[in-house]
Amino acid sequence: MATYSMVRGFVEAGNRVDLLAMNTSKHHCRTGETGIPGINRVRHVFIDNYISYPSLVYNMLFSSLPYTASRFISHEYRSAIKSMLREEDYDIVQVEGLYLCPYITVIRENSGARIVYRAHNIESAVWKSYHRRTGSVFRKMYLNNLIKKLESFELGVINNYDLLVPVTDADLHAFSLMGNSKPAMAAPFGMYPDEFTAESNKKFNGYTLQYIGALDWLPNIEAIEWFIDNIWAKIKKRHPDIRFRIAGRGAKSSFARKLFEHGIDFSGEVESSKKFLSEGGLFISPLFSGSGIRVKIIEAFFMRIPVIATSFSASGIPAEDGLNILLADSESEFLNGIDKLLSDENYAAELANNGWRLAMHHFNNKSIIQRLMDFYKRHSV
Repeated sequence: MATYSMVRGFVEAGNRVDLLAMNTSKHHCRTGETGIPGINRVRHVFIDNYISYPSLVYNMLFSSLPYTASRFISHEYRSAIKSMLREEDYDIVQVEGLYLCPYITVIRENSGARIVYRAHNIESAVWKSYHRRTGSVFRKMYLNNLIKKLESFELGVINNYDLLVPVTDADLHAFSLMGNSKPAMAAPFGMYPDEFTAESNKKFNGYTLQYIGALDWLPNIEAIEWFIDNIWAKIKKRHPDIRFRIAGRGAKSSFARKLFEHGIDFSGEVESSKKFLSEGGLFISPLFSGSGIRVKIIEAFFMRIPVIATSFSASGIPAEDGLNILLADSESEFLNGIDKLLSDENYAAELANNGWRLAMHHFNNKSIIQRLMDFYKRHSV
């Protein structure tokens, strides 16, 4: 979504944009329409990025490259980069995420364009959070190995680009500590406020909890399992009529079965997150690991839905506890926060309206893209 939002923003601002996309085996899609009218050219390259355990073990023992990065190294993709760079004289080549950084060298060799590293997160921080929370000795051994390689890999990327664009100010600071000396600007994920008008007018339904997120991503799975194991039964006992609605792609059958066993309405992958959230309710985000910025919290803000989340979930979002979001980092804080929002509809509505104002000010994609374009022009060749 972050990449889509940025590509769309550049196109709508009048730029000529080409997109070279990895179409991976893990998240394979039909090639064709991007949903972005006006984009100049789109090219897809198939990447087989399924996890192979023999390859993982081999990588752990014999490679200095993190396995998470090696899965995205492709001769075909490198050839496609060369081809596109020879066909077009680009001003900017924007590299989306850490795992495309190995292609910076081939970009430099075949183009005089400014290379932008769009850093979606600090990848080693994601895996450090996994390491802290796992109890498996063997998993800790593997994660220790992976984290060391990731840290070395991330440090090796520093200053190979011309411009740095992380998603959050916190990540911008982290890159500074890692030695970044290139011009940098934080550019958060952006949305279009006018696309939320119809959905956001629906009345807050105080007796529904909502969550939507990718359920093939470990931090989301851990978050929901923690909430079910520690919060859901107690809230259900206090509010017998409450519903809990969850949607998200990629859930394993065992995880879906657990949701059903606990009386949770599970919709699987839905066509539109806006439509799912528009049915009303209180949005929860109980993450304790990961990195980057929580897109669904921003979406809930734009839809005037009250949000209760961990401090970790809200990182990168300039929200204030009690004003436009409720922060909860423990079982008791979640229970008390949900009780407060369910029992005081006026306060829930005020929190939701303040969240909407924050989103309008900080996460309007047109404003973000304009600032980013000004940044690029100041540092043009």
